[in-house]
This record gives sequence, structure tokens and C-alpha cells, in this order.
Amino acid sequence: MLDLFARVLLAVVFLVAFAGKVRSRRGFAEFRDSIAALVPLPARPLAVAVLAGEALAVVLLAVPGTRLGYGVAVTLLVTFCGAVVLAITGRKSVRCKCFGAGGDVLGLKHLVRNGLLIAVAALGAFVPAPVSWEEPLTLLTIAVVLLAVVVALHVLFTYGLVARVRELQENSQPKRESNLPRPGLVIKPFSVADTSGVPFTEADLDGPVQVGFFSVGCGPCRTLTDALLADSPAARFVSVVDGDPGDPEATARLVEKVGALGRVAVVGTDDPVLSAFEVMAYPTLLYTHGGVVTASGTKLADFAGVPAPVA
Repeated sequence: MLDLFARVLLAVVFLVAFAGKVRSRRGFAEFRDSIAALVPLPARPLAVAVLAGEALAVVLLAVPGTRLGYGVAVTLLVTFCGAVVLAITGRKSVRCKCFGAGGDVLGLKHLVRNGLLIAVAALGAFVPAPVSWEEPLTLLTIAVVLLAVVVALHVLFTYGLVARVRELQENSQPKRESNLPRPGLVIKPFSVADTSGVPFTEADLDGPVQVGFFSVGCGPCRTLTDALLADSPAARFVSVVDGDPGDPEATARLVEKVGALGRVAVVGTDDPVLSAFEVMAYPTLLYTHGGVVTASGTKLADFAGVPAPVA
């Protein structure tokens, strides 16, 4: 009975894994890409080899009296464990694509899952085979096997459903520029003199303050400053200008332009104030309150639905 239970459970797992990868181009593509992210080998041939191994395991596990199916299953599972170890030790955020699209980042739980399946394969491989296959197929055995199949399908369905929900949640979130300071960022201490010689520090961010970062010769900066001047901010506004030492006149024109919005500080390319705000590109517009970034964007449309700070 244990042999039959192990065969059915493993066959169902590998059948679902195989089907998940081949049911859509995306499922196979994501599985192939996960291999490419783990090993410096041709990913497509390896992906096809895994699919062939899973199909072979299902066929051999369905053949009574042979242990080859267990051997193929264990070989695949040990290989999967090796891939998980590579992801963990290499600190690679690779998602498990064992069942096609979706899946969590490879980690310890995947090692545990594969280890349990290896244990099931070992159990089935080393228990004595029945003298006759008519003997174990009693009503009790059939009930146990059916229960195992139902449980396995339920677990796999739940796993796939959770992965799909997580994928939909991630896709539904608004796309953000990766180089923008994230909301919730606590601004680090800094100090820079404005054009009047007055220090601008983190202490000046005690209330609602908008901070804009602009650069000389930046087309999107020109567009953003025009939009800001057309609808003057209600909160205190500070402009941080990346000046061009080779073109002081252009720098002066930009300083004069944004001076209509509020205080202006001119900085160099690597000024510490940029690191304090984690600004990596121009333009960058920040809503802050109490020294914390509440919203960020590169154009006013990025702040649609976000209440503007009011002094």
C-alpha cells in the first residue's frame, strides 16, 4: 500500500509541475528564465531536459513492479534542491517556477518541500513490493489512495492560487520609477547654503515642505518647473539646483526661474544633500512632512490623488 501511495503522490506532483510549465508560453518562458538566473548554462535545453524528466517520471511511476520511476523522481528532486541552495547561497531573488508562472522566491521552505518528496520516494522505493497487485487494491487501499490524490491536488491548487493572487496584486500596483526616493524614507542629516547664504538643513523639514531637484539643461526639468510656476505650491518650496560650472549663465537663469517658487540651493554633482534625499535622477519632486518623504515623482501627474502639502 505504501508503494502505491508513494507512486500516486509523486506522479500527481510531477504531472501538475509538467502541466504548469507547458500549458502556456509564459509558464515555460518564466521557468527557462529562472534557470538562466541560477546557472551559467544554456537555459532552454536544461528546461526541456527537466520537462522530459518529469514526463518520464510520471510514466515510470505508473508502471507497477519497476523502481525506475523513483530513481528519476529522486534525481529531479535532488537537482531542484541544488538549485535552491544556489539561490540561497548566492543571495539571488529567483522565484520558484516549478509549477509554471507565479511562485515565491526560492528559500528554505522549498528545500523542505523537496526533502519531504525525496523521503516519500525513498519510502516507496525500499518498501517490499506486493506479491500481487490485486492484494493491495482493497477498498481501504483505494480510499487511502484517493484521499492522497485529493490532498495533493488541494495543496497544489492552493499553492497555485496563492501564487496567482500574489502575481495579480503585484501587477495591480502602480509602477514606480526605481530611482525615486520611496515614500516613508527618513531624510538623513544634511546642510547646504541657499543662494542667500542661509543654511538649508533637515531641521527646515519640520512641517510640510516640497523639495524639487533640477539640473541645468534638463528638458523634463524645464517642463516640471513650468508646471509648478503655473500652479504655485501652497507649501514651503525648496529648489535644489545641480549647477553647471561650465555654463554659469544657464545656471543663473534656472536659479532665477525656480526662485519664484521659494528658496534655492545650488549644489554640485556629488553633493551630500543628494545622498540625504537618495536622489539619483533629475527632475525629482518630493512631498515631505516632518523630515519624511510622503510622495515622490518626476512630473505633477505622478501625484494625482496625493494631497499636496499645505503650509
